[in-house]
This record gives sequence, structure tokens and C-alpha cells, in this order.
Amino acid sequence: MSSYFRSLLAFSLFSSLVSAHAQSDSLAFRIRPTFSVGTGMLAFYGDIGNRSEGYSPLVNRLAYEFRASTPVNKWLEVGLFAQHGRLGANERGTARNLNFKSTVTTGGLQLTYNFHQFLRPEHVVEPYISVGFESVEFLSKTDLYDKDGIAYNYWSDGTIRSLPESASNAGDAIQLQRDYTYESDVRELDLDGFGKYEERAWGVPVGVGAKMKLGCGFDIRFGATMHFTFSDLMDGVTDASVEQRAGDPKNDRFLYTGVSVSYALDLDKKARMKKEELELTPEQMDMLVLNADEDADGVTDFKDDCPHTPQGAKVNEHGCPLDGDGDGVPDGVDEEPASAKGAAVDSKGVTITDEKFLKDWLAYADSGNVNIVSSRVESLGKKENVFVKPKRIYTVRVGSEVEGITEQLMQQLLSIPDIRTVENGDTISFVVGGYEDAPEAIRRQLALNKDGVVGKVVGQDGDQLVDISEEVSAAQAGMEGAITGGNHADKGKTLVRVQLGAFKKKLSKNIFSGITDLVTLKGDDGLTRYYTGVYTNINEAATHKVAMLGRGFGGAFLVAFRNGKRVSLKDAGAKLTRPESLKDKPVSGIDKADVRYKVQLGSFAGNVPSDVMGKFIEIGDVSNIIGAEDTRYYHGTFRTRSEAAAALKMVQEKGITDAFIVGDLKGRIITGEDADQLLAP
Repeated sequence: MSSYFRSLLAFSLFSSLVSAHAQSDSLAFRIRPTFSVGTGMLAFYGDIGNRSEGYSPLVNRLAYEFRASTPVNKWLEVGLFAQHGRLGANERGTARNLNFKSTVTTGGLQLTYNFHQFLRPEHVVEPYISVGFESVEFLSKTDLYDKDGIAYNYWSDGTIRSLPESASNAGDAIQLQRDYTYESDVRELDLDGFGKYEERAWGVPVGVGAKMKLGCGFDIRFGATMHFTFSDLMDGVTDASVEQRAGDPKNDRFLYTGVSVSYALDLDKKARMKKEELELTPEQMDMLVLNADEDADGVTDFKDDCPHTPQGAKVNEHGCPLDGDGDGVPDGVDEEPASAKGAAVDSKGVTITDEKFLKDWLAYADSGNVNIVSSRVESLGKKENVFVKPKRIYTVRVGSEVEGITEQLMQQLLSIPDIRTVENGDTISFVVGGYEDAPEAIRRQLALNKDGVVGKVVGQDGDQLVDISEEVSAAQAGMEGAITGGNHADKGKTLVRVQLGAFKKKLSKNIFSGITDLVTLKGDDGLTRYYTGVYTNINEAATHKVAMLGRGFGGAFLVAFRNGKRVSLKDAGAKLTRPESLKDKPVSGIDKADVRYKVQLGSFAGNVPSDVMGKFIEIGDVSNIIGAEDTRYYHGTFRTRSEAAAALKMVQEKGITDAFIVGDLKGRIITGEDADQLLAP
């Protein structure tokens, strides 16, 4: 639970206790719970930016504040507060170049002293000082790459370039401009070997300011609060950081400077007004008691033997409900007043049939209280659906492979913009287009033939390619002399694709889940290559490449094709930082450091049962992924299969017998077998 919501939850209880104490003290002072909202700026004082030397605390990043407080006496106020905002720093110099931005949420308790003893009773402006204790949560990121994924290299002449100044080919470096997009998580980078440190800390806020009374319960506050944290990791740099990154041993701190508007509720006013009401005489009080009928059943409370009768129920002279059929539901609200003796009824007195019992049970099971999904297939999010025969489409098959295809044929196929692969067993077929009518597919076939690509029109039913030679012949006959082959719209254009990698072993489809335009080609060199996207704009292709890098395909790179041959990215409009070789053939495309193992504990369509939740708490380190139809729960994150196996054994001993091992690729769940394949030497 965030600091903000913890603060709100605690305030309701705290305010009630203070109010009760004050009322018991004969209203010695005015009870005025105060709620404030405000905005201001955060300034960072830490290792990056030389502790903000020369920085103005008024020119920094925006933050927001919510405060709820109440007076303890005339000079002391206690309250809960929550703040949310962003802070950061940029350090640029010859020795080092560091930057970071952090999302910060704080919440805690604060005491405020208002100098009441030294002020005149009619004062309008009221100075104050405050001190408190808080929880600070932060998420820090740094800007290391530009929008095209090129790393920043800071040169001694003050420029930022695409290559290190010391590189042998530094003359080919191009000048870059920082995009100030903080894309890299500081903790995940682990540049100094700190590991998975906690991104939260305790802190002590110390503040000064002044409050100006506006009247009608409204105040405006101006103030500044320095938050002294017990952590030196907000910017990811400490005195234990390596080389030029090393900072000082002081903890990080940050300053909030802002203005807020407050409104105070005068609870004493209601108490005073109530006290000023005319008091009842003893005779009037007796009349109220004798004639009161709390449950409105027609029998006064003084004579009512059955108080709190349900509204609408028929009662006897003693105020007790009548129940003619003895089913426990009073007459008057019983929708079935003549239920059979001993029959089970619902809250409205209606008999519960066997069919309704079954329906209620199914609804209970579907609510998630008993719906524990444990099979491997369902737990990975695959649902069994009623089979619906797919509608046939017509396409042009331009080749297939079992063993492998030549580099020349591969380049020719990748030059076709709408090339697709259809896998059936060990056979991969290459098809172009998808048409509702055979004549459209025939015209596309003729256009491909004219470009030197031999194809055949086939039918496609799901993953099945069907020979429809007779249907094609009939269609050609019906078209008479109207068949003409033309060039497709993208002929002659340079097409840019993202190659996800080249692998010695074919990968499972689970690894590429969510990539709907995947093209798979196995070359005669034994490598299986995977491609996604087709663009005529190099910038759009680069954006897609960055997205694929974020999905764990660390070896993804751009390739360009035109008229059946691979061409350089320079021909596609890219500005290169180094010479490009068209013979580049990386043998992988996924960084093994991004692959982890988890133990899947179960999948639930609703709330987790209390007994299972107890086991989760006992196991610890449980995370979840919320899907469209269920929520899956996982334990731990492990680098090796053996570590995951040991964790699985522990989980099963705790009673989660259906648990099993899965893989994790940059936050995407894959099978354990797929993870084994990616980590294989």
C-alpha cells in the first residue's frame, strides 16, 4: 500500500480519537479538523549535481501535497500528510556526466508548532515550524540513450556523440542531442553492484512557513520542508559507487517549497448549536418514551416484546412477527406464504429448488473462491474454446522449406511486403496476401510471376494450406481474357524489417507471443531467423526496433530489402555512425541475462481463497500478473533451473501441489522449457 493511502487510512482513526478527547475536556478548545491541498516544487540534494550547488529551490520539478490535521491544543497541531512528485538532477562536466529522475511518494505524521504564546489574539499571519516522521518511496531512472537507442558518449569538447572519444573509429561519430527521456531503471542497471535494493526509506521532514487566515474556515499556507531521508540510493550513487561515479557518504535529501489552501471544519459549532436547542420538560420526555415505536410495527416500544421487526411484517399485539408457514420469514414480507413444511427457503421465503442450488454453486465456483486453475495449459492463459471452422481465404504460396533456403531466396522473399509464414508440423510455407475471392489471388500470382517470383494459388484454412487447382482453373475460365498481371503497390520501394535474431535452434512460438506479423525463415546455413514489421520509413522501423529491445530481443537490428536483394540502411534513409556490412549475421537475439525462472502457484478467476492466501503469505515473495479473465500468481525470480527446482519443492511442501516452473523473459511469462532452450549453450 502506498504512503498516500496509508496516511488517509490512519487519519480517520486518529481524528476520531482526538475529537473524542477534546469533547471529554468540556470543549476546552475548538475542534477544527483541517484538510489542505497544495502544489510546489521539489529540489534534490544528493550525490548527482554536487548536492544542488547553485540551484534555486523554486525552479525544479512539480509536486503535489495533501494534508489532514487537527489541533491538540492552541499551539500544537498534529496531522498526516502525503506528497507526490518528481525530482532529479543533471551533472555535466569533464570528470563525469550523470543524470536521473525519480518519482517520489511520501506519507507520514507531522507535528506543527504555531508560536501561539507570542502572537496577538487578533493576528492574521501565523508563522510555524514542523517536524515529523515519514515513509519515502522512490522509482529512479536515468537517460542513457536517445530515441533511436544510441548510447550517449560525452566528449571533452562538450558535445555528445554516438561513439566514445577514445574509439578507433571516433571520426565516424555523429553528434547527438539528449532527448531527456529517462528510459533506464537505475536499480535494474546495477552499475555499482548494489543488487535489488529497497526503493523506499524512512525520513524526517523539517519545515518552516507561515499561515494567513482568509476567513470562513479557509487559510493559505506558504512553506518549505526539507526531507532528510535515511537512504543514499535515491539517485543510485553512493560513496561505494565505482570509479568516477563515487559520491559522498551523506544521505540524500530533498526540499519541497510550495503553497497550499486549507479548510477547517468547526465541529464545536454543531455541538454549541445542539446545546442551545430548547430542552424538553420531563412531561414531554415521558410522552416521547411512551409513544415511541422504533420499528414502526404499530406497537409502541414500551409494549413491544420483539423490537427491530422487519419493515412490512405482520405482528401480534405484543409486536412479534407472524409466520404462518413456519419458514422463519415473517408474514407480510414472505413472497411464498405457504411453503412446504421443512423446505429450505431464501431470504424472501421462496423455496430453493435443486436447480437453484446448482446455479448458486456454479456462481460461487465462478466467483473465484474455489476456482483454482492448476493445469499447465490453462495456467499459461490458454483457454479451451468451442471449435469454429475458420473461413477459407485464398493466398499465393511462393515456396516452402523443411531443411533450409538459400540466402538469395531469403532476400527475394523478404522484399515482398506482405510475405507470411504458415507452419504445419516441420514444414514452413511462405505465402503472400490473403483474399476472399480466388480471382484476386490469381491476379496477385500473375504480378509475382512478372517479378520473377513463381507462386501457386492455394486455399488457407487456419494453418492448413489446401490444393484448389480445380477451383482455380474454373475461376480462370470464368474470368475469360480479363486476367492481367500488374505490379503491386510497393514494388521498387525499400522495405525495412526488424530482425529479432538468428538462432541455431528453432524457438517456441510462446517466446514471440503478441508479435502477430512474425516471419520465420530457416537458411541453408542452419540458422533460423525471425523478422517482424515491414516499413518504408526508417524512423518508424527504428521505433519498432526499440519496442522489440524492450521485449527482451537484445540482438534486434534493422535490415533493408529492395527488388529481391538486401540493401544498406543508408539506402533506406538512415544516418549511420559506422560502416555497415551486409554480411552481418548475429547468431543470437536474446540476452540470456534477461531470462529468469519463476514458480507459478496458481491461477484464479476471482478472489484468492483465504486458506490459499495464507499459504502464499507463508511462502513469501509472491507476485501476480492480472489478465483479462484471471490473475496468475508467481513465487520468486531465479537465475538457474536448479534454484527454481529447489523453490518448487519448498512450495509443494507448503501445500501448493499443482505449482510448476515457468520462464520469465523481460516480464513476459513463457514455459520453463522455452527458458531452458534460451539458456542452453
